[in-house]
Amino acid sequence: MGLFNKKKTNETKLAVADMPSLFMCDDSEGNHGKEAMLDYQLSYLLRLASSSESGDELAKRTLMKLLEKEVQLNQYGYVDNIDVANVKVWKQWQCIDLIAEVDAYFGPFPDQQEEQHVIVIENKAYTRIHDDQLSRYVQDVEEWYKGKDVQIHYWVITFFDNDTKEFEAIVTQCKESKGDWKCLSFEDVVDLTDEEQQKGTYNEILDEFWVKKWY
Repeated sequence: MGLFNKKKTNETKLAVADMPSLFMCDDSEGNHGKEAMLDYQLSYLLRLASSSESGDELAKRTLMKLLEKEVQLNQYGYVDNIDVANVKVWKQWQCIDLIAEVDAYFGPFPDQQEEQHVIVIENKAYTRIHDDQLSRYVQDVEEWYKGKDVQIHYWVITFFDNDTKEFEAIVTQCKESKGDWKCLSFEDVVDLTDEEQQKGTYNEILDEFWVKKWY
């Protein structure tokens, strides 16, 4: 009898991936700053890949996807044979949403090879590409990194689902623009493991934005 004597039930605990994100959703309609939020979340996610904080493995896998690198996991489920030494991110350089410089080492120790990469990201929450902006960005980026030994990756990230006509329109614009632009839906930016879907990443910022559902 009493509050502390109630019998425990065997109810199944809701997976984190099925929980609503109170942080990202209220009663507003439309964009309302979601594109700017995506800038900050991507910046944080990429920089987290060079840390040892909670969620860094999800961040490292995401970084490798944007670097177009194959990922191998070791017996503990961690990214193997990749050491991310440093990630620096700039917002709104030459009006580009995000530019990340990545210094990483690939291959088994002690024969790792150092590589330097640049990730260029244009975020399109619910808007279209305009005024040939992608080609202009490529020109600015290639001029800045001319003569430097870097690999450059161009991405458009959008909230449009990849089975919509809006997403396909952006894909077409990427193909028609200068540079090797690729389009990625927000849903496909991170690849969650079964454990992350069930328990989260133990990083509340990542869980609210990337793991929990937006309703």
